[in-house]
Amino acid sequence: MKNIHKGGFYYPNEVWFSKAYQSLTPTARELLHCFLTDLLWTGKGNKKRYTNNGDISFTESQFNGMYGTCSSTYLKARNQLIKVGFIRQVNRGGMCRGDRSTYKILVCAMLPFIQERWRNYPDKNWKHDIPRPKKQMVGVETQWKKGESGRKS
Repeated sequence: MKNIHKGGFYYPNEVWFSKAYQSLTPTARELLHCFLTDLLWTGKGNKKRYTNNGDISFTESQFNGMYGTCSSTYLKARNQLIKVGFIRQVNRGGMCRGDRSTYKILVCAMLPFIQERWRNYPDKNWKHDIPRPKKQMVGVETQWKKGESGRKS
């Protein structure tokens, strides 16, 4: 695990007091901060540029190891961040070993105003962008149907 304790992130007041941020659970705020500290930048002042936004990955196992939470806690926090518009999933991941989900942070500076989804949160949400589990294809024919108990009559 990389050392994420080196840098920091400045939350502008418009983020801190936004309805999107205030609606987050404490776990979702911690996950957002973990994503933000993973950002790398070059330049100074107005020429600052984030070089890895869109390739941010803070895995479930990293988060669970750091905070002692379970998988569903991580997923609920991630889904809440997507819903309010702070992050957007770029790559789903999980196709092979080492394939991680990657995210774009939509709250950092130097983004066009239109990409900052969180500004529109109470009026609009991005629940439809939350990744859903893929359909289970194995054993579909042998699963119990509605009204069946599995006991022979």
